[in-house]
Amino acid sequence: MYASPDDEATARLLVVAAFHDAAAKADEHDDVSIGEFSRAVLRRFDEYGELQGRLYDVVRGYARRHAPPDEQAALERWIAEKTSP
Repeated sequence: MYASPDDEATARLLVVAAFHDAAAKADEHDDVSIGEFSRAVLRRFDEYGELQGRLYDVVRGYARRHAPPDEQAALERWIAEKTSP
């Protein structure tokens, strides 16, 4: 499956939004470990442009709750391209 440049841009925005939101919520609840983990994921994503393992599922869940169907489809194409052998 081919992810277009628009798919990649959409996916990148959803990744950043998902982990930024998680860090902000953790900070609101004084959950330092989740906040630090979310920020570490963002730093690694910024450096390498990809996630690992179940972190893709975190973004999928965020997209299901916050993104319209076309953005969810773009995310799925991007994930398929990133995770295919």
